[in-house]
Amino acid sequence: MSQTETNKPSALDALRGLSKKAAPPSAAIAVQVNDPAIAGAKRDKNTVKLGFDPAISQTAERAASLKEALEKAESEFKLDQAVMRDYGIGKRGLYNDTYKCEVTTVSVPYVIEVPGEGDTMTHETRYVQVICTNKYSVQQEIILGNKDLIGASYDRMFEETTTKALKPNAEDLIRNLLTEVAGISGVDLENTMEELFDTKTTVKATDKYESEFKKLPDSVKTVLDQAVTRSQPALKFPG
Repeated sequence: MSQTETNKPSALDALRGLSKKAAPPSAAIAVQVNDPAIAGAKRDKNTVKLGFDPAISQTAERAASLKEALEKAESEFKLDQAVMRDYGIGKRGLYNDTYKCEVTTVSVPYVIEVPGEGDTMTHETRYVQVICTNKYSVQQEIILGNKDLIGASYDRMFEETTTKALKPNAEDLIRNLLTEVAGISGVDLENTMEELFDTKTTVKATDKYESEFKKLPDSVKTVLDQAVTRSQPALKFPG
């Protein structure tokens, strides 16, 4: 073996040389250990609980407190919302009965203190609106099946719409019509058209529904109570 081959560095020597050039890992670890979140971290499978970090702890506490307050406020608001809705519905109905009209919205007053001139306080009246829109959900089959029972009030209480749509097998029927069109007329033509379309009738309550409802006998009211539901009022607060 020649002297040159003897002095040639081995692969192990080359790796050792590279490791000497690399930055010592202790430097990066030292920086991380100085971070309290990392230094105090504890791992549980795929989740890490960070160590206590004064730089973020107050924000975390405030965020948790606000979230809890929001959830509590939302729960309390739902209770007050239900009370306000019931109050508004009742007063709106009483006002309409008293003055023979059909208003949909009532404004409920409340009083707050606001800064006045100098150091004085003054009172200001504000309002929460309870908006009772004329929107109803209607059980179609029940209403259409009881048109005779509702009688003359039906056309004042409901708007009826009939639409036609091509049936799934319309294409085949149309092809047959094109080949057999000669001689089709009158009743036969109408019967053929009925085979082409699905007919659907829908009804919706009118703005006069409530006032007309009050005129009906109890037997009809019982049916309508099962089939027609007024939408819940909306609340609008001062902006």
